[in-house]
Amino acid sequence: MTFYEFTNLWTKDYAEHELAPTTYARYKGMLESRILPYFGHFKPDAIKPPAYIMNFYDYLSKETQIKRRKNHNSEKTLKPLSSKTILEHHRLLRAMLQNAVYWQFLFENPASRVRPPKSKRPKIKYYDDAECRLLLDALKHAEMKYQMAVILTLFTGMRRGELLGLTWDDINLKEGYVNIDKANQYLADRGIFTKDPKTESSTRGIAIPDTVVKSLVSYKEWYNEQKRLRGSKWTETNKLFVQWNGKPIHPDTMSKWFKDFVKEQKLPPLTFHGLRHTNATLLISQNIDVAVVASRLGHAQITTTLNFYVHPVASHNKLAGNVLEQLLVN
Repeated sequence: MTFYEFTNLWTKDYAEHELAPTTYARYKGMLESRILPYFGHFKPDAIKPPAYIMNFYDYLSKETQIKRRKNHNSEKTLKPLSSKTILEHHRLLRAMLQNAVYWQFLFENPASRVRPPKSKRPKIKYYDDAECRLLLDALKHAEMKYQMAVILTLFTGMRRGELLGLTWDDINLKEGYVNIDKANQYLADRGIFTKDPKTESSTRGIAIPDTVVKSLVSYKEWYNEQKRLRGSKWTETNKLFVQWNGKPIHPDTMSKWFKDFVKEQKLPPLTFHGLRHTNATLLISQNIDVAVVASRLGHAQITTTLNFYVHPVASHNKLAGNVLEQLLVN
């Protein structure tokens, strides 16, 4: 059995059933574009010594990625893969070879003896409390739909897909809760679709404050009016955030709008996902128990919250200095 044949088996017996659709699509792209052209003709037990795998990573670090140059639609340029992308290739290759060990095609995993490429964790961007106030003030001039989407994400920290997967049945205005049990995603070959949450811990209820409840009440009135105006052109999906005709919004539409909005309002650059970072950062800065923050974010492990979403907030950074001054100087 060649690695190419093993990949077909791995795809049928594992990937198609166990991986999330977007994860499977990403892995499939990595396999077809780089891993299989390099290792496909090998037998799995011949992918050794570890130098073979290291040579592959070295190959990826050279000019192997075709990328369309901006503002030159007809011109393409070759560019090396980033260290983060090479590390993703390593993780996929190692995981697949580990499956080969479990299925007794291999005695050991050759990728386990290879030191993975180093990848710097990108600095997570977020808004501090002052910037959030500027954002909320600027939102008063935004379309109601986007205004509500940003407010809800900022106050709950939910993922973009979870936000776009919400239906009105998930909103408990009386108790002040949002229920999350699904997410919307997009794939070229499937279009927009609804899937189960990322993990078991992602199914959760998130409490929202009265101001957000009031905003949702106003938004529902606006939403119903849009539905009435569209009449027969409206497609009923019961989703909170939809296009003009009631059909689901493409996830990238929300991200692109937010990117353009913060630029237009002369706010610091921030991705839509940065609102999730912002939510967790501000909660922890206010001494909310990390376990509670992790639960609201849908993290299975508290360490994930600590590792990725704990940053100093500007006002608390200054306060920390003042506390030491009072302790040591005064």
